[in-house]
Amino acid sequence: MPLLDYGMLRQNINGEYYFIGSFESITENSTLWIKTDNLTIPVFLKDAQTYMLPLSGHKHEDGADQKLYFDENDLDINAPALRRFNWNRISSLTAGAKVFIGGVLKEINGRQTFASSKGQPLLVIFYECSETMLSVGVVHAGKYSVEYWNNVTPYSLIGGVFSLIGIAQFFYARPVYRVTVLSAIVAIFGPLFSLLPPGLIFTLVYRNLWTRACVYRVFRDVALLPLKYADYHNAPQSPSGAVYECRMLNALPDNSKIPRLLPASKPEKNESWHMAGFFGEDGTGEPLTTASPNPFIPCGLLPGSPKTVSRGYNRKALLLEVSAWFALAAGIALNVFFAELIIYLTQ
Repeated sequence: MPLLDYGMLRQNINGEYYFIGSFESITENSTLWIKTDNLTIPVFLKDAQTYMLPLSGHKHEDGADQKLYFDENDLDINAPALRRFNWNRISSLTAGAKVFIGGVLKEINGRQTFASSKGQPLLVIFYECSETMLSVGVVHAGKYSVEYWNNVTPYSLIGGVFSLIGIAQFFYARPVYRVTVLSAIVAIFGPLFSLLPPGLIFTLVYRNLWTRACVYRVFRDVALLPLKYADYHNAPQSPSGAVYECRMLNALPDNSKIPRLLPASKPEKNESWHMAGFFGEDGTGEPLTTASPNPFIPCGLLPGSPKTVSRGYNRKALLLEVSAWFALAAGIALNVFFAELIIYLTQ
């Protein structure tokens, strides 16, 4: 989508745009007002998808936002996930909060207004990070968390409890099956086994491995972002004749000017640095700009080609996830062993 500016607004052309400004106010008819230095746009919030992009726990130094580096401190693995909230809570936000709006602009009551259309809701993101990291920040904040508890878990627990109670009741009148009855009763508390010592140690290992796997999944998706915008050109505010590409570099450019999209100090074996950015059509290897005209189009260095880097992080994430599940299973099995041992010794 093109960036909506004053010139486009004067043309009264309906269509899809994105807009970045600061929160000014919200009126009683569910209209959010977003402003820039020379433009104020109304946003009709009904049916909009509204999100809050949390800050990383990392505190920047003064002027650090001007450094376009994306290092491990900026990617805080303990940062909360992207949080969706109801638009009627927006009034509690502080005036001046930065807002990203993406969607359809159409005329409502004689004024060009962002509004949701059928099957195409507005995307509204309140954020506090630098615009240069908005795209990467959204990918990071959208990471999935430890999924030991999910929507199916309550029904699974209820079904398991009643099944085990039924087993215990069925064999209760038969003394020869006393161990079976005790085992069924113990198994009712099975979901707690991962939280009890000594298996708790394995659960902590599981959570650590799974969290690291989530971060590698983020890196995997960030590495593929440049491919989404391949051959992106003739964009508003982009350099004349520029084409967006991800090119291999013969030498690493000056690190003080080029951002790194991933926290890598060097490329993998048999790989070279790649630069995602706007290049001239004359075939030169130097990018025309290190800043993107659209904050969702990443410009920066990758430690290899996007697909190769993404596959590498995907393998690391998969290995960590498998290891995490083995650690969790080992902890539960250890606690089950001790529970069965206690039952056997009490016979």
